[in-house]
Amino acid sequence: MRGDAFSRQLRLLQLLESRPQGIEIDEAAEELGKGRRTVYRDFEVLERSGIPLIAERDGRKARWRMMPGYRHRLQLSLTWSEVLALSTGSQLMAGLAGTLFHEGAVSALEKIRATLPKPLADRARHAEAVVSTSRGGHDYATRRRILDVLLEAIHQRRSVLARYRSRTGRRRSPSALRRIDPYHLRVTEQAIYLIGYCHEAKAPRTFLLDRFESVEETTDTFHVDPGFRADAFLGGSFGMWTGIPRRVRFVVAPPLAHLFFERKLHPSQIAQRRSDGAAEVQLHVAIGPPLVAYLAGLGASVSQISPGSLRRDVLRVHEEALQLTRRRSVGALVGSDRSARPAALASQ
Repeated sequence: MRGDAFSRQLRLLQLLESRPQGIEIDEAAEELGKGRRTVYRDFEVLERSGIPLIAERDGRKARWRMMPGYRHRLQLSLTWSEVLALSTGSQLMAGLAGTLFHEGAVSALEKIRATLPKPLADRARHAEAVVSTSRGGHDYATRRRILDVLLEAIHQRRSVLARYRSRTGRRRSPSALRRIDPYHLRVTEQAIYLIGYCHEAKAPRTFLLDRFESVEETTDTFHVDPGFRADAFLGGSFGMWTGIPRRVRFVVAPPLAHLFFERKLHPSQIAQRRSDGAAEVQLHVAIGPPLVAYLAGLGASVSQISPGSLRRDVLRVHEEALQLTRRRSVGALVGSDRSARPAALASQ
């Protein structure tokens, strides 16, 4: 593609700028991940564009470099720790593959690498062997257009009409559209969320990007409340579940108590070690399904949950899981009895 060729030639120019001693065809081909003939044509394109290049031959090999005194732009100087931090940041963006966030990070890192001296560029290229990150489980490639529309609508302050699946997975009729004033995008380790004013709920809400089926920008503009701040709006949220924060308290048994001293579950967390080794934990958060699921996941290690409504919700999760397990166990036994019956009858 034409855009790919331009990007590659720009990277080649950056390589030439960062290496006054010059660069051989084979070396440039390895850096750019292309064949010798393609790179040779790129050198010719740069020459035709007015870049003063010199090809010095050493036997059969030619080393290309810029004419002394010519510089297209200032050089970028980075330390190893800065390069490693950029490389790690780019890897973290891998969970956002298919979005402009990931593509922009990869492109920017490649441009930066092209300006580095060769020893530092080589170290940057092997940074993944030093530091690795977890990868996301979302397929944002299928949400690319939706994300682009939302970003443009946020920038232009225009309302959107969206088809959006509820948390339960239920879909509305094809004609049912939700009107949203998009305020802000929140990128987390788990997913991408939109914060916006929902005209149906008549209040700001959070929307998971994965649940948007379609988004269309309108010509209607809106104004964001000057007092709105995304961090303040999400201050009491738990797992992006927003609402009125409430005081939550629970006790975690000694085997898992250390987890709450190694890492905070929420910025509001206060944890105290009890004499028996247990941890008494207090939070100031919105109570919803994410918090209920988290506490239920601690199993028998959590106790003394308050408020009472939260304790009952956690207990209901355990009871429903127990009933489901019993039904499946009974069904498996009945199924095995039925399969064994014909053989038993035949033996009589």
